[in-house]
Amino acid sequence: MLEQVAALKHDLGKYVAWTSANLEDAVWTGPVDDELVSALCADLLATRTHGESKEAAWEVWRSHRASLPEALEPELAAVEVAVGVLEDAGACLRRGDREALAAKRSAVREAQMTIRAQLRGLHRRLLRER
Repeated sequence: MLEQVAALKHDLGKYVAWTSANLEDAVWTGPVDDELVSALCADLLATRTHGESKEAAWEVWRSHRASLPEALEPELAAVEVAVGVLEDAGACLRRGDREALAAKRSAVREAQMTIRAQLRGLHRRLLRER
């Protein structure tokens, strides 16, 4: 389990907010600008890349989820919920619907932070328990 969580922490936790985590707070309010759209497209729609191939955050989650136990650790259950929030916002990004994205962006930011924190916390817990 430790190795699976470490891989998930890297593949999803590290890159789900790689670009958008560095944006100024002001970008997360007011009209949705190109900078936020670009950052979220990179983080959510191209979380993992292999050459020309791009995987969205929820695709990365599902590829790892398949090898995890059916009953998830509490941290992974929280990640699963957060990934659902990102998938919903991903549909807005793909449609170019900035108005819908504006309504979801605070939830997106929270989901990104949840994923990072929960995976980091679970990884540390598993290391301690080893």
